[in-house]
Amino acid sequence: MTVAYIAVGLGVVLLVWTAFAFNALVAARNQVDESWSGIGVQLKRRHDLVPNLVKAVGAYAEHESVVMRALTESRDNAALSSGRRGRQAAEYELSQAIVGVRVLTENYPDLRASEQFRRLQAQLAEVEGEIQYARRIYNTNVQRYNTRVGSFPGSLVRRLGGYNPIGYFELSPVRLDLAAERKPAKDRKAAAA
Repeated sequence: MTVAYIAVGLGVVLLVWTAFAFNALVAARNQVDESWSGIGVQLKRRHDLVPNLVKAVGAYAEHESVVMRALTESRDNAALSSGRRGRQAAEYELSQAIVGVRVLTENYPDLRASEQFRRLQAQLAEVEGEIQYARRIYNTNVQRYNTRVGSFPGSLVRRLGGYNPIGYFELSPVRLDLAAERKPAKDRKAAAA
């Protein structure tokens, strides 16, 4: 009889332990999903700014249709992309297209002086900052989740729910402020201090 009580007690302890480990994985995965949606919101804001950027630049650089077409296509691809890896690749492509517009502005001083373009630059810079902030939150949550998945007891329980490690979201920030890049390094350090 005592052996039966011990066996039932061990079974209950194992069941409770498994439930706690499984719930910890569920909670960590939910945090990752929530922070991913935060990135999605900021990327959508960036996508919404691209048509205004195309219109502003198009008014000054009508014959630069290749750059504008690349920007529009990159934006459409990014908006339609799915999955974390596909989204990351599409957003990288969009970032490169935005940088292409930034380089284009070097040839058009009137464009750089345009109030509408400067306002768009400021909005894009703000969105880029928010994207980087959301990305840091997401990557922190991914790191916590992956730690739970890879460590004991999560590594044993993860197979029950199909919980696998998740990759980080990497995206280089887009800089639109050419004047800041032209400053000598010591001037940038002084401005940052």
